[in-house]
Amino acid sequence: MKRNTEQASFSMLSNALTRKGVNVTIAGGSSYTNGKRIVIGVGPWDQMVCSLLHESAHLNHTNFSAIGNVMQQTSTALKNAINVLEDIRIDLRNIREFPGAIQSYQSSRRILVDIITKREFTNCLDDILYYVLLVGNLENGITAIKPALAGFDWVTLELDKLCLKYAQLAQTAKDTLEVRELAENLLLELAAMQQANQQEAEAEGEAEGEAEGEAEGDAEGDAEGDAEGDAEGDAEGDAEGDAEGDAEGDAEGDAEGDAEGDAEGDAEGDAEGDAEGKSNGNTSGKALSNSKGFNEIDLEQSFEDLDVGKLLEAHRYQQDMSNYSRVPEPIKVVPYTVQELLRGNPSNVFPAANLQVNGAVANAVKVMFRQRNMKLSGVTQFGELDEDRLVDAFLGNPGAKNIRRDIAANLSVGVLLDASGSMGYPWDDTHRSYVATKAAMAMTQALEKQSGVLTSLSLFGDFYLELKGFALKKTPSVLPYVELGGTSTGSAMMEMGSKLILQSSQKKVMFVITDGQPDVPQEVVGSLDWLAQHGVVVLPVIIGQVDVRFTGFKDLKVACIDHVNELPKQLMQLLKQHI
Repeated sequence: MKRNTEQASFSMLSNALTRKGVNVTIAGGSSYTNGKRIVIGVGPWDQMVCSLLHESAHLNHTNFSAIGNVMQQTSTALKNAINVLEDIRIDLRNIREFPGAIQSYQSSRRILVDIITKREFTNCLDDILYYVLLVGNLENGITAIKPALAGFDWVTLELDKLCLKYAQLAQTAKDTLEVRELAENLLLELAAMQQANQQEAEAEGEAEGEAEGEAEGDAEGDAEGDAEGDAEGDAEGDAEGDAEGDAEGDAEGDAEGDAEGDAEGDAEGDAEGDAEGKSNGNTSGKALSNSKGFNEIDLEQSFEDLDVGKLLEAHRYQQDMSNYSRVPEPIKVVPYTVQELLRGNPSNVFPAANLQVNGAVANAVKVMFRQRNMKLSGVTQFGELDEDRLVDAFLGNPGAKNIRRDIAANLSVGVLLDASGSMGYPWDDTHRSYVATKAAMAMTQALEKQSGVLTSLSLFGDFYLELKGFALKKTPSVLPYVELGGTSTGSAMMEMGSKLILQSSQKKVMFVITDGQPDVPQEVVGSLDWLAQHGVVVLPVIIGQVDVRFTGFKDLKVACIDHVNELPKQLMQLLKQHI
């Protein structure tokens, strides 16, 4: 099945993490990391790449133990400042460690641009921290973030310099504890800057008030002088007509001049006052309708949880999730290695292999691969071939000499073995687990002998235990058996499927060996749908007589066996149908 660019990016990064001992799981629910495992919430591949980049950066570079208590006890404002600066730091480390990841970062930040451009400014600390995050991304070389800057035209030059300063300090911070100190200092400097701006604004207001007072005094003096002059002019009623005319002309001219001068002065004063008011705290000279500028921001108030991972999760749930709603949440993973389990309980192991069954299964697999992969008369054959001719060729019949040679298989097979309480311990053939363990070992060992076939083997119940990963060429001869409680079949299938889809093989197959009904059959259906969309073929093997309608596998061809000796025939039928 052809993979798109985002899925290929996800696989490459996941494989790199797996080689470092990190377990990457795709499941329903939210994305998170606990330091050893990364769970990515299922969704569109570009969203999943975005989340994987973020969680892998945290896993590789964040010291959760050092700041865990701090993040729980501190204010939301400080916590958000720490998150933003830490995201800048770990993203740069991730880009340097995985240089090819820069393209995935560019793609993922288009999602972040969408988030930021659609949010409303709240006149609280979040507005500034979003700007710090944008500046930090640009400093890290992630240019796709630029369109989001358009909404930050209220940022003053002084504030821009401060945000840039702390973004650059975050890039060079040696660890998470140093980031915490930077976050505290950032908040202190923002508060000091805002206080200085407010004091300056108050001083300007006082100066304007004094100027207005003086202007009012001058106006009153002029009015009194004019009134006295008018009274004296009235008292001198004997003045000559010419003098009266001149006086009247002068008075009118003075009155008009004073009126015009006052009007012009008022207009200029109003214009200057308006201009000062608009430019204060706003480099663009205009006030945003949804933000009053830096001086009006409440630095102690924060409304959002500014962790990039949580922002991405919120964005994911705003999309159409109808295709992913039935995918189950992740299964819990056993926190011990195979070696630790063997040392702790050396007697709880898989029963010895049944050589007769192993040989029969191996022959069935061998014949199947010859049927599927041989070249007949120089032409590659696909689909069903003449079985008699193939069997004759396999047994050395000279009449079948035109069959040339095998073609290397290109196949990954995961074997998922039910270890719930109902299976019992594999002490003898009275327990279903006895049949199941022998069947699982027979299939795994037979398949791994074929050229170009990768295999994996895991136990599941309420927990998941990987016994053999795809990177291990040969199944160990001794494996621990652990009873794992309930039957979380759907979640276990997603855990195994997460490993299968990362393989580059053209064909990906999962065998599920179980005794029947899972805890939640609907989760099995949800997992089957998602796995089928990504090219994983699921082949159930049911131990005992079970009503398939209640297993979640009702639409699949199911092999049912009561004894392990029945496995070769059933296995052959399944493999011929699907591989």
